[in-house]
Amino acid sequence: MDKAQYRKILSERVLILDGAMGTELHKRRFLSDTGAPEELNLKYPERLTAVYADYLKAGSEQILTNTFGANRLKLKDYNLHGRLDEINKNGVNIARKAAKGYNAFVAADVGPLGAYLTPLGPISFDEAYDVFSEQIKSLAAAGPDVIVIETMAEIREVKAALLAAKDNFGGPVIVQMTFSSDGATVTGTDVLSFLSVVEAMDADAAGMNCSVGPEELAKLAKLLASNTTLPVSFKPNAGMPKLINRETVFPGTAQEFVKASVEAHKYGVNMLGGCCGTTPEFIKVLSAKLKGKPPVKRKPGERLFLASRTKALDIFSIKKPVRVGERINPTNRKKFQEELAAGNFTTLRNEAKNQVKAGADILDINLGIPGADETKLMSKAVEEIQEAVSAPLCLDSSLPAALEAGLKACAGKPLINSVNGEKDKLEKIIPLAKRYGAALIGLTTDEKGIPKTAEERVAIAGKIIETSRAVGIPEREIIIDYLTLAASAAPGQAQVTLDAIRQSKKKWPAVKTILGVSNVSFGLPARQIINSTFLKMAVNAGLDMAILNPFLDWGVDDEFARGLLTGDDPNGAKFIAKYASFAKKAAPVEAEALPADKKLYAAVIDGNREEIQKSAQGAIDAGFAPLSIANGIILKALSEVGEKFAAKEYFLPQVIRSAEAAQGAFAVIKPLLKKNAGFAQGKIALATVKGDVHDIGKNIVAAVLESHGWEVIDLGKNVEAKDIVDAALKNSAPVIGLSALMTTTMPEMEKVVRERNLRKANIKILIGGAPVTEKYSKEIGADGYAKDAVSAAKAAENLLL
Repeated sequence: MDKAQYRKILSERVLILDGAMGTELHKRRFLSDTGAPEELNLKYPERLTAVYADYLKAGSEQILTNTFGANRLKLKDYNLHGRLDEINKNGVNIARKAAKGYNAFVAADVGPLGAYLTPLGPISFDEAYDVFSEQIKSLAAAGPDVIVIETMAEIREVKAALLAAKDNFGGPVIVQMTFSSDGATVTGTDVLSFLSVVEAMDADAAGMNCSVGPEELAKLAKLLASNTTLPVSFKPNAGMPKLINRETVFPGTAQEFVKASVEAHKYGVNMLGGCCGTTPEFIKVLSAKLKGKPPVKRKPGERLFLASRTKALDIFSIKKPVRVGERINPTNRKKFQEELAAGNFTTLRNEAKNQVKAGADILDINLGIPGADETKLMSKAVEEIQEAVSAPLCLDSSLPAALEAGLKACAGKPLINSVNGEKDKLEKIIPLAKRYGAALIGLTTDEKGIPKTAEERVAIAGKIIETSRAVGIPEREIIIDYLTLAASAAPGQAQVTLDAIRQSKKKWPAVKTILGVSNVSFGLPARQIINSTFLKMAVNAGLDMAILNPFLDWGVDDEFARGLLTGDDPNGAKFIAKYASFAKKAAPVEAEALPADKKLYAAVIDGNREEIQKSAQGAIDAGFAPLSIANGIILKALSEVGEKFAAKEYFLPQVIRSAEAAQGAFAVIKPLLKKNAGFAQGKIALATVKGDVHDIGKNIVAAVLESHGWEVIDLGKNVEAKDIVDAALKNSAPVIGLSALMTTTMPEMEKVVRERNLRKANIKILIGGAPVTEKYSKEIGADGYAKDAVSAAKAAENLLL
């Protein structure tokens, strides 16, 4: 399917999608003698054909292949990874045969990998890309019309999948994330951050599926549709699943589903269908209501989104100038350089946090240290900073390899700082920005150096803009730096810079401008007076963004500085006469060092893994008893982390960092704790139940429990009830923790309870997982319930009281 042709269809009429495949297969008992659902592609294609026929008769115009989990990581759990190619190709062919008589599109389905990317999980970006590429190559070889990447919860996984799709498939690609009712994924990505990434990376449509019911998802669809011209897809669940009489039931009705779908259509949604729990009846009612209708035209305003994992920033809507913090730069900072070389990122994280507190909107990362591996350093720095703050990032390097490493690590849409007019830079850096969906800063210099006239600088800007356009980067994604020269060494050049900004704004109104302002005052007294005055002059000329130190006073507008900058004060004689003896403000006295207990507490809260053991030893050296360190500092800090998580101040990345830091502290004090001293909680056996191969949640719970002093016996995923109880008894674990991510596997939890009761074992059972409820816990006779990893630690502790 040609992308332009598909887009044209979506611009002319609403496309009716299919409903749930998995829940239909389960309801019809079509999975009774298979392992993975994808095994049907090999053994029972007629079962899939029966479901497809019902959806197509109901009015579906696009059906998904049965390949959601057909990647090598998931298939390996069923020993099917050796048949990956056959499973994926068969999946497309089965759907193609079913769709043929209805002239419906076949969409190849690509789901998540089943484990998070680093630092949340064990998979690197490159590994994720390779796994997705392998699956998509097989799908593409069978010739689907569209690829749909769906049910994604982590934005870097979205990036890896979308890159793999673009590299290995020439047709349209739709990307869908799964959001909670609060508008964020479990890892904290909001709707606009998701949009900023997939739009910049050239997805052909963006949408949302699963997680919540129709009414809640329609509200999120409105936000998505009102901010993009991309086609938008909408596939809600039939409400949140419940387990009634041990059967999974989706309580939503077809009428509720269609009502929300009609609302979504009013907001401009182009593609409508259903996810878990929706049936052919749902699609029949939907089709009768909306099939053939034209989509509502959308006219979102002009905007330039930059984004972190958890926050999108529209440059067009922020009061000028947008502030880019410049302090993550170790140049002339020996201690900072030594820390980075040693793999200690404490100062880096503190600089990030403090700059954001001081008003920085974006953080520039410049890590050019002589002798250091800037590529590795950039990747690690991006990872550390984006888990410490929510500000978008600006990757500042002259090395394409370092930029690419940072782009892969970035969980959002960053800026690249920078490209210039040199042929080599244009050819290497602009394609990087396009490939990874970054906005771009262009410096108006080339092989000849910095031009002395505004016209020449604007000409270089034109070269950068035209080259960017040629690879598909629109003007609104480009920010031009007309360069700041020292007024002391280049009299009159400040005016040239301002003239270039004015000319640029007339020629390319959508192109934003940026300056690093502090260079203008080099070699002169009272530098910040000059810097601040110059910034005000530049903003009046049309400047949009400024790279600066956010801790300084930018409210000064001085007439003597203006005279120096405009040339009315030749050589700055009047300015120097006034400020020659200007005394710098005394540097603020550093805050008194925190006492040992507060330092350790802060290290846990901040997830400072590099210095946590030193902080723990400091508390011991200060005379704090090991037990009081454990209970009064570490656990208390983790309790605050839990509160931040509940309040949506922290998301899973921060929780994991704090849990790992707490484990490091515990490693220091554990040898000093007396046996049965009251902190070491004992052993807990953790498992994902039989039939469920999702262990993301269990792994996070394990990390948090370990940070609270538990010895975790991790039994893995897809574990039989008997084996779980066997392991708990063998290891003398007083508590079993069970996880299930699907309502279809929740009954396995009851089997574990029955097995425990049958053996009359003195073991408490704690259960949790996305579909699990406290009510269900009581129904099956479990001893406790935890809604998330943070509450699991407290719940497990309560079971031993």
